[in-house]
Amino acid sequence: MNKKNIIILCIVVALVALPWWRINHNSEFFVEGVMSHLSHLGDWSYQDHSVSISGDIAIKGVQFKPRGYQDVIRVDSITVTTDARDLLFTKSTDLLVKLPPELTVNFNQVQVTSTNSGLLNNILENNYYPMVVGYLGAYGCGEGPGPSFSAEQWQAMNSLQPVFDVKLTYALVDDYNIDFNLNINSPGNWYTTWSGGLARSSNDERLAFHDTIVDTLYYYYADQGFNSKRNQLCGQDRQSTFSAYRSNSSEALQQALRIYAGGEMSSKLANQYQRSLQADVEYNAIFKLNEPKYIFEFTGWSQSELFSNSTIEAALGEQEYQDVKLSKIDHLDLDIETLRRDMEQREAVLKQQEEEANKPKELIRRIKTHVGGQNKREYTLTNWSDAIGQSVKIKTKRGRPIFGRLKAISADQVTVSTRFKSGDATINISRKDVLSISIAR
Repeated sequence: MNKKNIIILCIVVALVALPWWRINHNSEFFVEGVMSHLSHLGDWSYQDHSVSISGDIAIKGVQFKPRGYQDVIRVDSITVTTDARDLLFTKSTDLLVKLPPELTVNFNQVQVTSTNSGLLNNILENNYYPMVVGYLGAYGCGEGPGPSFSAEQWQAMNSLQPVFDVKLTYALVDDYNIDFNLNINSPGNWYTTWSGGLARSSNDERLAFHDTIVDTLYYYYADQGFNSKRNQLCGQDRQSTFSAYRSNSSEALQQALRIYAGGEMSSKLANQYQRSLQADVEYNAIFKLNEPKYIFEFTGWSQSELFSNSTIEAALGEQEYQDVKLSKIDHLDLDIETLRRDMEQREAVLKQQEEEANKPKELIRRIKTHVGGQNKREYTLTNWSDAIGQSVKIKTKRGRPIFGRLKAISADQVTVSTRFKSGDATINISRKDVLSISIAR
C-alpha cells in the first residue's frame, strides 16, 4: 500500500471515528441532562447506557423513587430517540441543561417493585389516575374508598401489579408552543393517550416543562382486556350478569353526582356511561380547562378536580362528540336519606367555594400563539401529497392532533400509519374532517 492510499485510509477512518467518538462522548452528558429534567418528579438512578450511530440512546437498569415516597418503581430501560446532529454539534455543557426541539422517550417495562407499599396503594385507590381517566367502573362494585377497587379485587382481576410501557413524544412548534403525545400501554388491560399543546411564557433556549401552561387536553382510551375481567368480577356480585352490574354502577354514579356535584346524568348520558363499561370499548374525550393552568398545578389535581374544573366532550369510538353536562335533579325520585346527604354536602361545598373565593388568585398570562419574528419549526403544507412517506401532524375539526406517517391521500380520505393499542395500525380519516397537515422543519 503506497503512502497516498494510507493517507486516504486515515482520513476515512478519522471521518468515521471522530463523529462516533463525539456522539458517544456527548451521550453521557445528554443522559445526565434528561435525568436532571426528570429530577423534580423524584430520585432517578441507572446502571449504564449505550448509544447508536443514529443517535438513539438506551438507558438500562433504571430505578425511580417518586417524591414523597420510599418505594421504588423499576424501569427495565429508557430509550431516547433524538437527532444524531444534536449529539454531534451541541456543546457538552449545553446537553446538561437543554432539551432538543423534539424528542421521543420510551419508558419500557415500568412496574412498582413492592406489592405492599404506600405508593402502590395510592395508585390502586386512585385507579391509576392520571394514566386512566375515570374510575374504571368501580362505582357499584369497588370495595375501596373513592370509589376504588380493594387490593383483593385487583388481585382477583390479575392486575395488582401490571407492567406499563410509556412513550412520550414532543415537538417545539415555535418559540412559545410545544405539542406533546403521551401513550401509556398496560398489556392485557388498557391503552391510553394524552395529547395536546403546552404554552411557554418565554422563548428561553432552555426547554423546560414544569412552568408551561396547559389549556386543552385530548384523551383516548382503548380497552385491552381489563373491562372483561372487571365485568366478570363485578357481575358475580350482581347475580352473575353484566347488565345488572352495569345498571347498578350507573345508579351508584348518579347518587354520587347528586351529592357531590348537585346534578345528575341525563338518560342519554347514563346510557353512554353504561356502554363505556363494555369489553373492547374505545372512547375519546376533550378536556377544556375552565382556566389555563401551569402544568405543575394541573398534575396536582385529583380526578374530581379535573372533572369539576373542565368542560368535557366525549364520544364512544368515532361517534360524534357530545357535551358531558349534568341535568337538574328530579327530587321526586330521591329518597329522604339521599336528600339529607345532598343538602349537607351542598352546604359544605358552598362554604368551601366561599373560602376559595376569598383567597388571592394567581394571575396566569395567556400566551399569544403568534409572536412576530419567532422561529417556526413546523411547516403547514398546502399540497398534502408532498408529505407522503413522512412523519406528520394532522389537525382535525374536533381539534385532536393525530401523529403518524402519511401513507396515502385520495379525493375522499387521508391514510396514516399511527400507534394504536399495543401496536401500529393504519387509519383512514375523512378528508372533509382534516383541517391541516404539517411536518417538522
